[in-house]
Amino acid sequence: MLICYILMIFSFIAILINGLQGFFQFNIYNANHIGFAFISTILYMFTQTLIMFYFIGAGKKVKETITNHNLNKEIYQEVIELKKILFPPLTLNMLFVGTAFILGGGVHTGAVNKYWHTVLFFISILHYLKVIMIQHK
Repeated sequence: MLICYILMIFSFIAILINGLQGFFQFNIYNANHIGFAFISTILYMFTQTLIMFYFIGAGKKVKETITNHNLNKEIYQEVIELKKILFPPLTLNMLFVGTAFILGGGVHTGAVNKYWHTVLFFISILHYLKVIMIQHK
Protein backbone atom coordinates (compact mmCIF):
# COMPACT_ATOMS: atom_id res chain seq x y z
CA MET A 1 0.00 0.00 0.00
CA LEU A 2 2.84 2.39 0.82
CA ILE A 3 4.37 1.77 -2.60
CA CYS A 4 1.13 3.01 -4.19
CA TYR A 5 1.38 6.32 -2.33
CA ILE A 6 5.04 6.72 -3.25
CA LEU A 7 4.34 5.98 -6.91
CA MET A 8 1.36 8.38 -6.92
CA ILE A 9 3.57 11.18 -5.63
CA PHE A 10 6.36 10.40 -8.11
CA SER A 11 4.00 10.11 -11.07
CA PHE A 12 2.18 13.33 -10.18
CA ILE A 13 5.47 15.22 -9.83
CA ALA A 14 6.79 13.70 -13.07
CA ILE A 15 3.69 14.72 -15.02
CA LEU A 16 3.77 18.19 -13.47
CA ILE A 17 7.46 18.64 -14.33
CA ASN A 18 6.73 17.41 -17.82
CA GLY A 19 4.05 20.07 -18.19
CA LEU A 20 6.50 22.73 -17.03
CA GLN A 21 9.02 21.31 -19.46
CA GLY A 22 6.54 21.83 -22.28
CA PHE A 23 6.07 25.49 -21.39
CA PHE A 24 9.65 26.43 -20.52
CA GLN A 25 11.55 24.06 -22.87
CA PHE A 26 14.23 22.66 -20.55
CA ASN A 27 15.84 19.22 -20.46
CA ILE A 28 16.08 16.80 -17.53
CA TYR A 29 19.17 14.58 -17.73
CA ASN A 30 19.25 15.08 -21.52
CA ALA A 31 15.55 14.11 -21.78
CA ASN A 32 13.61 16.67 -23.77
CA HIS A 33 9.87 17.23 -23.38
CA ILE A 34 8.97 14.30 -25.62
CA GLY A 35 11.37 11.85 -23.96
CA PHE A 36 10.37 12.83 -20.45
CA ALA A 37 6.68 12.67 -21.43
CA PHE A 38 7.22 9.06 -22.42
CA ILE A 39 8.86 8.25 -19.06
CA SER A 40 6.34 10.16 -16.93
CA THR A 41 3.34 8.71 -18.78
CA ILE A 42 4.60 5.15 -18.41
CA LEU A 43 5.24 5.75 -14.69
CA TYR A 44 1.73 7.20 -14.34
CA MET A 45 0.07 4.30 -16.22
CA PHE A 46 2.04 1.74 -14.20
CA THR A 47 1.02 3.43 -10.95
CA GLN A 48 -2.67 3.58 -11.77
CA THR A 49 -2.69 0.01 -13.09
CA LEU A 50 -1.00 -1.16 -9.88
CA ILE A 51 -3.63 0.62 -7.80
CA MET A 52 -6.46 -0.91 -9.84
CA PHE A 53 -5.02 -4.39 -9.49
CA TYR A 54 -4.51 -3.85 -5.76
CA PHE A 55 -8.24 -3.21 -5.37
CA ILE A 56 -9.14 -6.04 -7.74
CA GLY A 57 -6.89 -8.49 -5.86
CA ALA A 58 -8.11 -7.34 -2.45
CA GLY A 59 -11.72 -7.69 -3.59
CA LYS A 60 -11.06 -11.18 -4.91
CA LYS A 61 -9.46 -12.19 -1.61
CA VAL A 62 -12.44 -10.81 0.35
CA LYS A 63 -14.83 -12.73 -1.90
CA GLU A 64 -12.83 -15.96 -1.47
CA THR A 65 -12.75 -15.54 2.31
CA ILE A 66 -16.51 -14.93 2.44
CA THR A 67 -17.18 -17.96 0.27
CA ASN A 68 -14.75 -20.28 2.10
CA HIS A 69 -15.97 -19.36 5.59
CA ASN A 70 -19.65 -18.90 4.71
CA LEU A 71 -19.68 -15.30 6.00
CA ASN A 72 -22.15 -12.46 5.45
CA LYS A 73 -22.06 -11.46 1.79
CA GLU A 74 -22.88 -7.81 2.57
CA ILE A 75 -19.19 -7.25 3.28
CA TYR A 76 -18.42 -7.95 -0.37
CA GLN A 77 -21.08 -5.46 -1.43
CA GLU A 78 -18.98 -2.76 0.27
CA VAL A 79 -16.01 -3.79 -1.89
CA ILE A 80 -18.15 -3.53 -5.02
CA GLU A 81 -19.39 -0.08 -3.96
CA LEU A 82 -15.80 1.02 -3.40
CA LYS A 83 -14.85 -0.12 -6.89
CA LYS A 84 -17.85 1.72 -8.35
CA ILE A 85 -16.61 4.92 -6.72
CA LEU A 86 -12.93 4.48 -7.61
CA PHE A 87 -12.70 2.85 -11.02
CA PRO A 88 -14.71 5.26 -13.25
CA PRO A 89 -12.69 8.41 -12.41
CA LEU A 90 -9.43 6.45 -12.40
CA THR A 91 -10.12 4.98 -15.83
CA LEU A 92 -11.26 8.35 -17.17
CA ASN A 93 -8.06 9.98 -15.91
CA MET A 94 -5.96 7.29 -17.58
CA LEU A 95 -7.81 8.12 -20.80
CA PHE A 96 -7.14 11.86 -20.30
CA VAL A 97 -3.42 11.41 -19.64
CA GLY A 98 -2.99 8.90 -22.47
CA THR A 99 -4.82 11.16 -24.91
CA ALA A 100 -2.79 14.20 -23.82
CA PHE A 101 0.37 12.16 -24.44
CA ILE A 102 -0.78 11.16 -27.92
CA LEU A 103 -1.88 14.71 -28.75
CA GLY A 104 1.56 15.91 -27.61
CA GLY A 105 3.07 13.77 -30.33
CA GLY A 106 0.63 15.31 -32.77
CA VAL A 107 1.68 18.79 -31.68
CA HIS A 108 5.36 18.02 -32.25
CA THR A 109 4.65 16.69 -35.75
CA GLY A 110 2.42 19.66 -36.57
CA ALA A 111 -0.76 17.60 -36.98
CA VAL A 112 -2.53 19.00 -33.89
CA ASN A 113 -2.88 22.53 -32.56
CA LYS A 114 -0.92 22.96 -29.31
CA TYR A 115 -3.95 24.41 -27.54
CA TRP A 116 -5.80 21.06 -27.66
CA HIS A 117 -2.85 19.39 -25.99
CA THR A 118 -2.44 22.20 -23.42
CA VAL A 119 -6.11 22.26 -22.43
CA LEU A 120 -6.24 18.47 -22.11
CA PHE A 121 -3.04 18.52 -20.04
CA PHE A 122 -4.60 20.96 -17.57
CA ILE A 123 -7.80 18.92 -17.41
CA SER A 124 -5.71 15.78 -16.85
CA ILE A 125 -3.59 17.20 -14.04
CA LEU A 126 -6.57 18.73 -12.22
CA HIS A 127 -8.57 15.54 -12.62
CA TYR A 128 -5.57 13.54 -11.38
CA LEU A 129 -5.62 15.59 -8.17
CA LYS A 130 -9.28 14.66 -7.77
CA VAL A 131 -8.48 10.99 -8.41
CA ILE A 132 -5.70 11.07 -5.82
CA MET A 133 -8.16 12.39 -3.23
CA ILE A 134 -10.69 9.67 -4.15
CA GLN A 135 -8.01 6.98 -3.92
CA HIS A 136 -6.89 8.26 -0.53
CA LYS A 137 -10.46 8.15 0.84
